[in-house]
Amino acid sequence: MNAPLITVCIPAYRAEAYLETTLRSVAEQTFTTWAITVTEDGSKDRAEEIVRAFAAQVAQPVLYNRHEHNRGLPATRNTGIAAAQSEWVAFLDSDDLWKPTHLESLLAAAEKNNPDLVFAGTIPFDHDSGALFPAVVPSSVDLDQLPLALYTGTLSILPSAVMVRRDAFARFGLISTAFPCVNDTEYWLRILRRGGRAAYSGSATCLYRKHAGAMSMRSVEMLHDSARLCEHYGDWTAIPADVRRSRPANLYRWAGVTLLNDRPREALAMVKQALRLQPLNFKSLGLYGKALFRQCSAPRPSKA
Repeated sequence: MNAPLITVCIPAYRAEAYLETTLRSVAEQTFTTWAITVTEDGSKDRAEEIVRAFAAQVAQPVLYNRHEHNRGLPATRNTGIAAAQSEWVAFLDSDDLWKPTHLESLLAAAEKNNPDLVFAGTIPFDHDSGALFPAVVPSSVDLDQLPLALYTGTLSILPSAVMVRRDAFARFGLISTAFPCVNDTEYWLRILRRGGRAAYSGSATCLYRKHAGAMSMRSVEMLHDSARLCEHYGDWTAIPADVRRSRPANLYRWAGVTLLNDRPREALAMVKQALRLQPLNFKSLGLYGKALFRQCSAPRPSKA
């Protein structure tokens, strides 16, 4: 067996329900010169047993390692990256899947374009029914203005759709722990901001598992993280100046709307961030008044 050209890094946390199917989607790839590293992030289920059973069935190298305590997704990805010895690192979340041509199509795009990062389109599917949703693929405008598309959220590139040159991590750094919900988008933007190149494979070969309610549980955190990320890149001239103000302001305001009914004090704090960026925005001013009223009207805890 030749040395692996690609290491597939799979972070695992309470992953036993999906991990075997995910590993099988790697085994079914038409490109076969790969290795797998599974990093379990402090959970204690059957993940190790599943990985070791899978490793006994394939000729390719399969490594299992673990964090004794939960360290979060960015740190878990970084552990997998550190273990990779191949030219490329492909990300795959433990509940997502690949079509058989996924790695082959990414490599074809890499050979043609010589990028630091190459990505595929994504097909979401429902966890309960298995029903497929329309594919999420970049438009020609997205590809022409990739930093802007990622910054505004017009295009979302999922980690499971991405492959990165291993030496890019030495040049651009590892995955940031500062943006827990959007560390993937931060990394794509960082590569582009520092002069790296990205390429699209031209096809949707990543299957993204949608869990009912998963997004709603983290919507506020996602909005807040996204707003902070936009401010982090607020001096990037590749993004129009008005967008650098309006995008984070809108995200802070949407977070405020989400919090308004149940957590008016936190909603008010979010709206203040929006007004800091756009002091005369009528929507934010109106929401500020609602949040202030709700906070003042909220029942105060009784004294013991």
